[in-house]
Amino acid sequence: MKLFTLLVLWFFIISCVEENSDYSVMIYDGNTIDSVFLQKCNIPEKAIISGYLFAYANECSSEKEVVKCDILNFLSIENECDENHISFLKGWFSEDIMVKIKLLNCPNLPSDGVIQNTIKSIELKRKKDTIKIRMHVTGLNNSQEKTWDINQTHAYLIKNNTFISLN
Repeated sequence: MKLFTLLVLWFFIISCVEENSDYSVMIYDGNTIDSVFLQKCNIPEKAIISGYLFAYANECSSEKEVVKCDILNFLSIENECDENHISFLKGWFSEDIMVKIKLLNCPNLPSDGVIQNTIKSIELKRKKDTIKIRMHVTGLNNSQEKTWDINQTHAYLIKNNTFISLN
């Protein structure tokens, strides 16, 4: 009887975990930040969101990038260049050489640099152990007078506290 009870309890726990890991959420849509989601999100979500903010947004010392700063605050990240945060990202993105290279320079995109990015939207989708992030960012390189509009989705498998790219 104890074994049966344990099996039922185990099945219940597993189904709750799987049920809670299937969702789609708009983190930022150009007007609104989903602070409720950000304050309660799981560690993989925190890693992927803060990692993409690091890669695509200018540093937080500028008033130009209030969105990034607000999102990091909701994630309880006070300093994205803090060694603990960098180590956290290096662990989660240990399979991605480009991310590891970007993490060598902090901030990755200085607020007073010639490259200025603006976050337009961030969307997250998760289905069990697969997570997708879509970032829409526009930018300007002042010295070369070039602009861009990046709207990409990247998918990752979550395995042993590491993201494995599916793209």
